[in-house]
Amino acid sequence: MKKHVSNARLILNALGNMTEFLKNQDTGDPDTLDPDECFNYPLEIIRQTLLFDISVLYKVSNVIEDMLILEVVRVLDPDGHRMDLKEGRKLRLYLDARDRRYVNEVNAFSTKRTSHINVSGMGCDIMGYVYFPRDFGGAYLVGGDYFGKDTGLHDFEISAMDIMCNMLSAILLKTRFKEKAEIDDLTGLANSGKIRHETERILKRFRRKPSSCACIAMGDIDFFKKVNDTYGHIQGDLVLKEVAAIISESLREYFDIAGRYGGEEFLLVFDETDGKRTMEIVERIRKTIEAHRFQQLSDTGRPVKDKYIQVTMSFGVAEMTGKSPACDPQDWIGKADKALYDSKQSGRNRTTFYQDSSAQGEDAPK
Repeated sequence: MKKHVSNARLILNALGNMTEFLKNQDTGDPDTLDPDECFNYPLEIIRQTLLFDISVLYKVSNVIEDMLILEVVRVLDPDGHRMDLKEGRKLRLYLDARDRRYVNEVNAFSTKRTSHINVSGMGCDIMGYVYFPRDFGGAYLVGGDYFGKDTGLHDFEISAMDIMCNMLSAILLKTRFKEKAEIDDLTGLANSGKIRHETERILKRFRRKPSSCACIAMGDIDFFKKVNDTYGHIQGDLVLKEVAAIISESLREYFDIAGRYGGEEFLLVFDETDGKRTMEIVERIRKTIEAHRFQQLSDTGRPVKDKYIQVTMSFGVAEMTGKSPACDPQDWIGKADKALYDSKQSGRNRTTFYQDSSAQGEDAPK
């Protein structure tokens, strides 16, 4: 039995709709974009427009010598034809394609292009390759299986798969490069440029919404140089990563953002949050860091059994409202930095609220 010939016009329409779908993905927040979700529409096209019985998405997990390891990420198989393809399953395939069921998977990975060898109901009859750099998570394979004897694929159907894979590669690369440009590689937080941009965005909004309020907090790990000098830079990097994780887990989604401002300094931005609430959040973070035990590492980076170190952190908080005197991002950050300096001068491991000269003698928000 031969696969039904798909309609070229319907394929063109589907590709057009896919373009709009991917545009919407592109305009979203790269921090919340799930690469796997970009494949939902293409998987539907493979099954419903190209008329395959199932469609499947693999992620290339690893290549070990002559073995290709694929993870089954998503399968559309309403009739249960392929019981071997279960989401989350890892497939270990020899690169010489000795298992004919997966010949197109191996061939697509090896050639980095669409493979369409007819396997007569035994496996996927078409498989496309979606390029994604290894340090960004590795490549994807996406394809379809016709459960009859002869797929009888036409050139325009193969071209449609090529186009979809190229489009997916482009959108994923663009999104990840944009994300990478805004993320600090070591901590995973926003980098200095991104966090500065966030303060500028909030200050501009005050012109349109004078009733708004926001706060920033500048934090600095106390005696961090001593950590590096005593235990080495590998230990210092671990401390930075774990401090960043504590900060990230303590922030409120959609309202707060944190970034590595430089070295051991972190800048936290609390949107639509007054000084009192910000002081509560920052104090909670400070106390969590103080109580945290950081695993001690050897010179080679191996954990030392039952050995831990502790660090503390000082913070300075500066509030801004629509009624505050106009300032630029650097002025606002400078106020938080001044409050941080006061925390350091007062003994470290504390949080200080910035008070300008006209408010001297007043307490921090209660």
